[in-house]
Amino acid sequence: MQLLGLLRRELRSECRQWVDDGDISEDQGNRILARYGTRLDDDADSSLAYKVLVTVALLFVGLAILLLVSANWEEIPRAVRMLGLIATTITLNLIGIRGHVKQGEGSGWLFLGGISYGASIMLIAQIYHLGEHFPDGLFYWALGVAPMAWLVRSRVLALLMLAVAFLWMGTQGQYTPPWAMVLFLGVAGAIALRAHSGGLLLVVIAVLVSWLNLLLGWVYGDGWGPDFEAGHLSLNMGLLALLYAFSHRAAQSESHYLRRSGSLVGLWSLRGYLLLLVMFSFSEFSEGYLHELVGLADPGLWAGLLAALLASAWVVVRRLGSTGPRLLVMLLPFVLLGIHAFGGAGSGQTAFTWLFVLAVNLLALLSAIVLIQEGLKRGLTQYFYSGIGLILLLAVMRYLDLFGDYLGAAAMFLVAAALLYGAARFWRRQQGLEARAAKAGRAGEEQS
Repeated sequence: MQLLGLLRRELRSECRQWVDDGDISEDQGNRILARYGTRLDDDADSSLAYKVLVTVALLFVGLAILLLVSANWEEIPRAVRMLGLIATTITLNLIGIRGHVKQGEGSGWLFLGGISYGASIMLIAQIYHLGEHFPDGLFYWALGVAPMAWLVRSRVLALLMLAVAFLWMGTQGQYTPPWAMVLFLGVAGAIALRAHSGGLLLVVIAVLVSWLNLLLGWVYGDGWGPDFEAGHLSLNMGLLALLYAFSHRAAQSESHYLRRSGSLVGLWSLRGYLLLLVMFSFSEFSEGYLHELVGLADPGLWAGLLAALLASAWVVVRRLGSTGPRLLVMLLPFVLLGIHAFGGAGSGQTAFTWLFVLAVNLLALLSAIVLIQEGLKRGLTQYFYSGIGLILLLAVMRYLDLFGDYLGAAAMFLVAAALLYGAARFWRRQQGLEARAAKAGRAGEEQS
């Protein structure tokens, strides 16, 4: 079982208390914590808090300097302004590099230097009236931070680079496809792997998904800008399946970092999958989605289908995850193909929409049952409570948003009750069989 950072810190604190009380030895405490990739003497908690506070303090210092300079900007000669900006940027980065070389620290100064570098680009461009395309400044800002982040393997600098690059992607993406984003994603991904940062890896994945959606928007667009269609939902279904496969492959790794990262990615991909199911469970949303589809010619179908097929092949060949979740992921490509093939443009008819929404609600209910079983079997509380929460949410929504009519909603409740009761009986029978098998095994050992 993998624990998230917060739970791992709590376990570390509890183990230290057990050692102090004499309940366990220090060696036993370290053996317990080694199963979750940490130790009693791990000081990640204090160092993380220190780094966060110092980074925020330096950010406020940078903002204060910018405000002071802005207040007297017009009174400073042009050459002095430019030389002052360049000198400040160079000085901050040199201090950061010196600290990194001598003490292995200095990310805070480099972070401040990165902000100064971006401000210098914008202000010098304003001084000399250089260029009118605003996204170019953001691009060169992110491009300048990238090598420094790579050299010192700083997560803070990588996050700054990603934040600026994300802004550039959003602004430049309205004019041309932001192909250069692959450079920033590659640098940030390499830093996440080298620095063993699960949080940074999650941010990289989120930005990557946003970038792929923007590129698909340009495929849908008319050449003058991106366009967002229903096929984006199909793409994200496939990407969620691929993230599911990655999370379970990482869970089998010998590296504690990859296992922790896999748990984090799996948790958020699960939440994204549940969010899509909840959205599709509304008849109005599903009707609009089905009405906008363009059948097998939809590029969103093939993008999502490719990702889902890769995930399914990976899951089957590597036998990733348990049977229930594996079946759900394997069904996804066929669901995508069926919806696009038979639900083309103009298919938002009442009968077809009602059947589609009913199928989605049943799939959501099946997913909730699988989550509850997986949570009980593997001891994962986030799975168990996600399943319980999904069932309660579906019940409340179906009461407030009756698709079809009252008879349809009543039928949905009856089907849900039957499935839940059947799952409970099945689970009880399985538990009884396991208990009898364990009892028989103990009896055999005693006789021998």
